[in-house]
Amino acid sequence: MLRIPYKTAKNFCSLFPKKIVPLYFLSYFFIKVSFCTVMYPEYNSLDTFPTESVNLDKKDNQKRNKTDTTNLNDDFIQEVLLEMITDDAEDSKLLDFLDNLRLNPYDLNTVTEEKLEQIPFLTGIAAKNIIIYREKNGTFISKKELLEIDGVTPMIYNKIKYFVYVKNSREDFVINEKGEIIPVSKLEQKNITYSKNYQVQFKSRIQQELQTKEGYQKGIYPGNKLKLYNQLNLKYIWNNYRFEGNFTMEKDPGETDIADFNSGYLQVSNKQILNKVIIGDYTLDFGQGIGMWSSLAFSKSADAVVGVKKRNRGLNGYRSANEVQFFRGIAADVNYSDFNIFLFYSDNYLDATIDSTLNEVSSIYFDGYHRTQAEQKRDNSFKEKLAGGRVYFHSDAFKFGVTYWYANYSKTIKADTVKQLYNFSGRRANMLSFDYDIIFKNINFYGEIGRSQNGVLAGIGALQFSFYKIADVVVLYRNYPEDFSPVHSFGFGDKNGNTINEKGLYTGISFNPLKNIEINSYFDQYKFPYRTYYNPIPIGGNDFMGNFEWKISNDLFFNLRYRNRNEEETRTVQDIYNRDVKLIDNRNQMNIRVEFLYELSNIFKIRSRYEYVMIRYKRYGENNKGLLFFTDVEFIPVNELTVSTRFVYFQTDNYDSRIYEYEKDIPGILSNLALYGKGKRIYVLFKYKIYDFIQLYGKYAETFFDGVESIGSGYDTIDGDINNKINLGIIVNF
Repeated sequence: MLRIPYKTAKNFCSLFPKKIVPLYFLSYFFIKVSFCTVMYPEYNSLDTFPTESVNLDKKDNQKRNKTDTTNLNDDFIQEVLLEMITDDAEDSKLLDFLDNLRLNPYDLNTVTEEKLEQIPFLTGIAAKNIIIYREKNGTFISKKELLEIDGVTPMIYNKIKYFVYVKNSREDFVINEKGEIIPVSKLEQKNITYSKNYQVQFKSRIQQELQTKEGYQKGIYPGNKLKLYNQLNLKYIWNNYRFEGNFTMEKDPGETDIADFNSGYLQVSNKQILNKVIIGDYTLDFGQGIGMWSSLAFSKSADAVVGVKKRNRGLNGYRSANEVQFFRGIAADVNYSDFNIFLFYSDNYLDATIDSTLNEVSSIYFDGYHRTQAEQKRDNSFKEKLAGGRVYFHSDAFKFGVTYWYANYSKTIKADTVKQLYNFSGRRANMLSFDYDIIFKNINFYGEIGRSQNGVLAGIGALQFSFYKIADVVVLYRNYPEDFSPVHSFGFGDKNGNTINEKGLYTGISFNPLKNIEINSYFDQYKFPYRTYYNPIPIGGNDFMGNFEWKISNDLFFNLRYRNRNEEETRTVQDIYNRDVKLIDNRNQMNIRVEFLYELSNIFKIRSRYEYVMIRYKRYGENNKGLLFFTDVEFIPVNELTVSTRFVYFQTDNYDSRIYEYEKDIPGILSNLALYGKGKRIYVLFKYKIYDFIQLYGKYAETFFDGVESIGSGYDTIDGDINNKINLGIIVNF
């Protein structure tokens, strides 16, 4: 290849400084990366190590380049995990789990294999290899030693390093809120989540849409527009005992009671027989989600292999404000040798519409809204009493679990129409399930079989291979019969969590051809063997995704994604007599995404994404398309203040070609918006650390829609073409 003399190239590249004005980012970026960085690695300033906040001599800098530096301000990994969740899960237990995992990372020298398996992106095979490495080589000195372990590639390491640390390490460093590089040991002295035996944390946030919806104007929503949330968390460690407590209070917009929803729990645990006892609200997540799973869970994502397997989180206190997906009562996890025994009892109310004539439950609601008279009438209208247990055996090579529970309802749940004939009905439900997880060298077998109260079996089984640091492959088959009628299941599937009326074969691969390149791809072939609510006949489809990630340098990340969904669906079309008729058509959706993330320094980063979607129908036309472009800028203008802003432009033909856009928010809020029509959106988010124990958060977001007179529908209609919202939050650690 022809190369210009290095001196000439160096002079040319010096015209492009490291700190680029954001407006000219794209043009500068392509010239600098394609010419200066790739063709002339000698000049690759993107690989230089960030400047330390204290003076270091040359020897110290050389040593530090061989260790690890983790930017605690980076939350891009969280987006990779959550961006494909399109449910309205603003107060998701899953989001709360990730937040707590980042704030309370696992010490590599004390963490168990079961805890390591909770870390996203880390396979069970790799988790087992970490424990074997520790037993063989002694304690970790730096978490970068993980790169010596089979199953941990450089790309995987860059994703999991936010969730682990090595206590008192002299080799590891972090970038704090000021953009400074400090040793982990120094952070431990200041950060309560790393080292203290006690913690008292208070969280509070308010959210309000600034435009007034029709429901408020007409007096349908009697409360104010504020959404209020307050939570108090307590932790105390005494000898071998750990005590925890939580109290959560929330009010939705339009509700009159400032404490419309209350939740809390007390927990005690130790490292011996009494693993955990909880009184109050809790969740149960066992096996692969067939027998019992009360939280949201990862499903299909850009991580084609690891995200498929559920993490068997067991018993945990409930800390979310979602008004469903939890139990209320008492539960215990007792550890004896290689066995864990779970016992649980719950007595909890649910929201529903009651048929007054038959005194039956006609519809169950999970939104938690109690604004209108109709919504208030269904509040806590019937009760579920549930009791059960689980025996879980775990050894170095394999894990087995058996779960059984029985539920009784205060009112009969009405049988549904023929459209959902096999959904649960009656007053009693039960479930018996068996799950397994076997690891033999580089092979992992896992799955679960469940039997519902009507005697029907459903199951899921997977085989995963790990080829050292080159590739991971998973093949998964699920079979959820149409007459399998679960109540507390959340199994993997195309309709994530439905766990009924679905058969499918999923194949995924994660491939690392080069050190800083990772390719993820999956193909999922599925079928719904019985008619669904919207489709009068059995239908099927397939889903393909290919995701290419390239860490060009320490500060530059490139992502290319292609996804194609092909599925049958019912459409309403007009026949030759202009009558509306329902017919089956084939819908194909193609999404293409290109994205760059560029960290100019510890305190300044830029990110840009372009996404295009095309919807095609095979028989009856009405094809449509859409596009979305956004640019993020994140910087630290002054010490302890982080500012993130995003400008979004979107244009789609209709709602059918909507594009989901995950965005940062204040802690506890999951924002994954569906944008459609034509318009622009902008938000500004800040995080300000007043003292070491107080953090303030705020976000202002505004969406402008071109050419519309109103936004939304029903009582949620907003007059005009602007929808804006403000969120404020505070976290105090005492």
